[in-house]
Amino acid sequence: MLHRFLSRGLGAAVAPQSTVPPPSVIEPIEDIRASFIDKFQKRRIEAGEKPAERAVFRKQHGAAKGKLTVADECPAKLRKGLWQGGPYDVWMRWSSDVPPNIPDQNNNTLGFALKLFGVKGPTLATDNPLASTADLIFQNSDIFFVNNAQEMAAISSEDETNAFTAIHKRSLLILNEMAKKENSLAAARYYSTLPYAVGEEIVKYRLIPAQAVQTAAPGPSPVYLAEDIKARLKAGAISFVMEAQSFVDDSVTPLDRATERWEETISPFVPVARLDIPAQDIDQAGQAAYGESLAFSPWRTLYENRPLGSIADARRISYPASAAVRRSLNGQLMEEPDHPR
Repeated sequence: MLHRFLSRGLGAAVAPQSTVPPPSVIEPIEDIRASFIDKFQKRRIEAGEKPAERAVFRKQHGAAKGKLTVADECPAKLRKGLWQGGPYDVWMRWSSDVPPNIPDQNNNTLGFALKLFGVKGPTLATDNPLASTADLIFQNSDIFFVNNAQEMAAISSEDETNAFTAIHKRSLLILNEMAKKENSLAAARYYSTLPYAVGEEIVKYRLIPAQAVQTAAPGPSPVYLAEDIKARLKAGAISFVMEAQSFVDDSVTPLDRATERWEETISPFVPVARLDIPAQDIDQAGQAAYGESLAFSPWRTLYENRPLGSIADARRISYPASAAVRRSLNGQLMEEPDHPR
């Protein structure tokens, strides 16, 4: 099972050397691209949205610079690809998966995306694969509300989502769980949600605060998450520990059933790296705009660290296509940045 799944990830990365997937694999991926870009992103643009926004995770809370360093405690079996290099300069973007005018009090899913600079070797990105960058994408939920690309392709509208969750009650429960309240971006826990290869291993990642973070109930401001992270980083540095949870077998740590949690009691997390974010003014001129200009994709990574699963396969097409639409209309550079801002 492990070999077959890793081989599938390889096939997705080097399609010219593989056979053409059957229509049952191709069509959900194209349906997902069409839903996120043609139905959602382009229709908003045609309705007058300026500047053009991302297809998902549209509300930016802040962008910051930092450094990612492989931890001394990182196990030897995980020191592959990205985790045998570094330290890396990093730019990161916090966001929510809602329009920018939706208040933070609505308890929306958070996104946390990291762009690593100084990566050695070509990546699996469909655009600018020779750029010396790699991306890591997290959200504040360790599970997803659909299992795979086939299920995701079935919910391209609100009516379809309602019909799907009427039958798949677990998906509705997960959607409600994903809309969790967070008092601070610095206190939240972030997860890769989907599995990744690390050499011959398979893992899921998470980021947890390196120290206890004191928080208070948020005030009435609809952008309290942005205000909180701005104040914290003006006052001092914050840090996260990046950890990995290893695949055991498909019965307890399933590879393409994203609604099922990998229990920590079965597969404990181990340290991989540390993210240090120095004190800074994230409101300084150009910093927010720089964060908005960055594009992130889980496939912008080394082969040894490739994403796995059918949802990841769909993201390989949808993410760069969405970024190209947005950047072209906004007059932004289409290439990856060579150096951090």
